[in-house]
Amino acid sequence: MHRDDEVWRDTDLTQPYDAVVIGSGAGGAPLALRLGQRGLRVLVVEQGDFLRVERGGAGTPPGKFIAEVMGRRDASIRVVGGRTESTAPRSTGCARATSARSSTRLASRPPGRSPMTKLEPYYEQAERLYRVHGAPDGDPSEPPRANPYPHPPLPHGPFVADVVRRLERTGTRTAAIPNGLDYGPGGKCVLCSTCDAHYCTLDAKMDAETASMRPALATGNVHLATQTECLRLLTDGDRATGVLLRRHGVEHVVRADVVAVCGGLPGSAMLLRQSRTARHPEGLGNAQGVLGRYLAGHSVGMIFPFVSWKTLPAVYTKTFAINEFYDGAPDWPYPTGVVQIAGQMPFWKETSRLVRPVAKLIGTHSLMCFYMTEALPTREAGLAFDGDRLGGRVEPVHNLQTLARLRGLAVDAFRRAGYPSLARKRAPYLWHEVGTVRFGADPATSVLDPDCQVHGIKGLYVVDASTLPSAGAVNTALTIIALALRAGDHIAGQAAARPVAAGRVEHVDAEPAVMLQAPH
Repeated sequence: MHRDDEVWRDTDLTQPYDAVVIGSGAGGAPLALRLGQRGLRVLVVEQGDFLRVERGGAGTPPGKFIAEVMGRRDASIRVVGGRTESTAPRSTGCARATSARSSTRLASRPPGRSPMTKLEPYYEQAERLYRVHGAPDGDPSEPPRANPYPHPPLPHGPFVADVVRRLERTGTRTAAIPNGLDYGPGGKCVLCSTCDAHYCTLDAKMDAETASMRPALATGNVHLATQTECLRLLTDGDRATGVLLRRHGVEHVVRADVVAVCGGLPGSAMLLRQSRTARHPEGLGNAQGVLGRYLAGHSVGMIFPFVSWKTLPAVYTKTFAINEFYDGAPDWPYPTGVVQIAGQMPFWKETSRLVRPVAKLIGTHSLMCFYMTEALPTREAGLAFDGDRLGGRVEPVHNLQTLARLRGLAVDAFRRAGYPSLARKRAPYLWHEVGTVRFGADPATSVLDPDCQVHGIKGLYVVDASTLPSAGAVNTALTIIALALRAGDHIAGQAAARPVAAGRVEHVDAEPAVMLQAPH
């Protein structure tokens, strides 16, 4: 069961804060943690509440399928920790390949031009904080690293290990999927089958609440207001001054020199739009018409290799990927993407009654895998505003030729290993959306500067998936976490250099804090 929030509900909204963080997900929680470690007084505003998912009786699985908890898998998730509460652990502790080395190649940008090149030490900090298990072996796309992963790769289950052996024997290299789990001596993870797209009742997944929000609150400098909505960001010309909040029907103005928006897509872009002023009539950071633009993400298809005539045992499966096609293949000189095994999930429960028996037969006798390449950002793709509301959106263009080639490479790899596969041709899914409030050096093509501060408005930051200029072809969460930690150090450094206002007392460390570890 997740922590009860009664202790945090009475957070005082009448006090001034050094920083206000809107959202407690992959960007907001680690940002608040770092600011709290550096001595800033921080208010975290969360529209939702703590998630409470009770485990059943003895013998029941630890995980609860997201569709059963929320009604449907694509439901709006407004809880402390955001979407990290239900995503697969790879989406929390994941590969660094969205760094400049791979995202710029897939996006056909000049190498070395991305702010992500400065993220290496923060990736390492994020991996420690989120207890990432992994190894670079077998992954030619892995960027250089100063130190090994903090924890060894997760072990393959017996039948997954056999699949890996047969793939390797037939010439296909595999790599360990980096996973953020509390696994190992004294850890809570039991490597169950109810992990991917499930809520964990053991607190064994390193989601943003477990790995960042709880340690942040433990600093004593971070305060959390749940069931609280941010109505507007307040500015005075070219500087942030605070936020207008509403909690239980009562509006509050909270003053702060730093405001960080971490509301995800489309929340962050919409809040910047809804906070427009006479000086910023089209929205904060939208002087060049970039706000809401450059939506990108991942083009995704599914493959089901049949691995057993018997029903598969209920074990953890998300332990290997095929990354050797990331930069291309012998007969395909262009970057493609990755192939990953997914966890076991009862996806057939979301199908129609007519299709459900066939879907369950497939799901219980095959591995669920997905192949993923990048849906590139363009100025045309993004959100359409209708006043202060979302009027629609234009999807990024999928590179169908590259996706089809990656599908063929994956099917062939499993076939050579002795596993016939079902890989239905269909329109790709769009996963791991990024952009709409992206950073960059040029205000004509970005909303934020390389430190994630809104161009032209001091003290206003955005740190979440909408910040990323592109998605590469692997999961994006670790990059968001690393950006949040880096932004936290930048903000704390700026605060240390700022004169102290009359009547305010600031205690800001001059050096980056040592990362706190989330408690078991």
